[in-house]
Amino acid sequence: MKKYLILLFVTLLASNTFAQIQVGNTILTEREVIGGLDVPWEIKWGPDDHIWVTERSGIVSRVNVETGEQYILLNLAPQLYDQYESGLLGMEIHPDFNNGAPYVFMAYTYYSAGGASEKIVYYEYDFDNDALVNETIMVDGIDGNSTHIGCRLLAIDNTTLLVTTGDAQDWMASQDETALTGKTLRIDIDANGGNFGQPKADNPSPYSYVWSIGHRNAQGLALGPNGIIYSSEHGPSNDDELNILEANGNFGWPNVQGFCDNISVDYSYAEDLSSNFTESDYCQEYNVIEPLWSSGTSTIAPSDIIWYDHPSIPEFQNTLLMTVLKDKKLVRFEFNSSGDDIIGETDFFNNEWGRLRDICVSPDGKIYLATNGFNWPSQGPNEIIELYNADYVAESSYNCSTDGCEEIMDASGEYTTLEDCEAACDVSSIEENKKESINFYPNPIAKDGVLYFQNYENPFHLNISNLQGQIVYSNKVQERSLLIQGLLESGIYFLRSNNGNNTKLIVK
Repeated sequence: MKKYLILLFVTLLASNTFAQIQVGNTILTEREVIGGLDVPWEIKWGPDDHIWVTERSGIVSRVNVETGEQYILLNLAPQLYDQYESGLLGMEIHPDFNNGAPYVFMAYTYYSAGGASEKIVYYEYDFDNDALVNETIMVDGIDGNSTHIGCRLLAIDNTTLLVTTGDAQDWMASQDETALTGKTLRIDIDANGGNFGQPKADNPSPYSYVWSIGHRNAQGLALGPNGIIYSSEHGPSNDDELNILEANGNFGWPNVQGFCDNISVDYSYAEDLSSNFTESDYCQEYNVIEPLWSSGTSTIAPSDIIWYDHPSIPEFQNTLLMTVLKDKKLVRFEFNSSGDDIIGETDFFNNEWGRLRDICVSPDGKIYLATNGFNWPSQGPNEIIELYNADYVAESSYNCSTDGCEEIMDASGEYTTLEDCEAACDVSSIEENKKESINFYPNPIAKDGVLYFQNYENPFHLNISNLQGQIVYSNKVQERSLLIQGLLESGIYFLRSNNGNNTKLIVK
């Protein structure tokens, strides 16, 4: 029988089958998906409705969340530099995996002449043999180490991959724009373009992968609903950080630790500071971007972050969740409507499963946590935990197709009621236009602009979804233009006409 633990809003209850955890007014069911893993570092909800996992010792696998069965896709152990925090680290799946780009990106450390180096690569998924094949190197020769080597990967859309690198214990290199350590890198992953694997053409320097500088060891990346990119970062013995990343931004490390306040500065790292040139002076001279949040005079060791926006757990909806290693908890950050100011911070699941390395969310709102033991440097065996609201019943919705209105057993459909769908669904129009894509311009577009449809002839159905897959506009278009003002905020969206493919739209 598990002991009761009451902490903030979290209460652990006993259950005959699975443990139950109360978060606010919601009771979550806890279930182990798989155990016996060797330091799971990255978990991603895959395009096959499995969890894709990297283990730091070199295994990449798919895990069936219902049965716990593990399918090994790749074993990199023979080529890894695997000491302390190094080895196989971050992974990302190309957003167009099922649409002509079956690529899986990952980062790992390997033995080199200098001892350890890090590379960013991608593999192609072999559907016939259920394996990752044909490694292609995108970025090589990043200085490595046994600690402070990052390395989180995030595709913010189907053309852009972000990568965080640690300072590899060479902290002054974080301020060197020619070095790749202590940076956020930005890579072109447009499978239909001619620059795949190269620096993005609109990077601060089109010839460099570097997008932001002054990082110590960022291990979390998340995209918010307003297009904001959040990053969580380890501090030394003080000032873990949560940042909003910006192009060409300088985040201060090692001379700025946390806020520009001259408090808790570790001068063994801040080599450019002196009694005549303080942390505040450095901030002003180098235009340093301050964090949203700092852990202050101690550290908690933040790992990954994710924006949770699903109604099944109302207490977490529209918040940023951070997994924590040293303090062994999950932190919820609540934001203002713009997403640029924290208005609440709450701890959950303290010491319940040990060090929490990573988090992912399924389309139906279930949360998955990768545990990393109870002591540094995260010795196994470890597990993946599932948390879900068993009492939640998703509302059905409807899509308009060539067969009429089809019921979808979640809220992702175009229409919330059958009546709305039938009133708007013109099957004959879809049948006539389904093979013809509707072109639109301008792109990018100002948020107070007008979107024009170039080859409009007949009314068509238009869906606009955000990067989280949520439909923000769904209607039958009967004119040649659509006013964006008041409809879409700045960010990245995907437009789909009738039953066609998604096309990216950038709103500035």
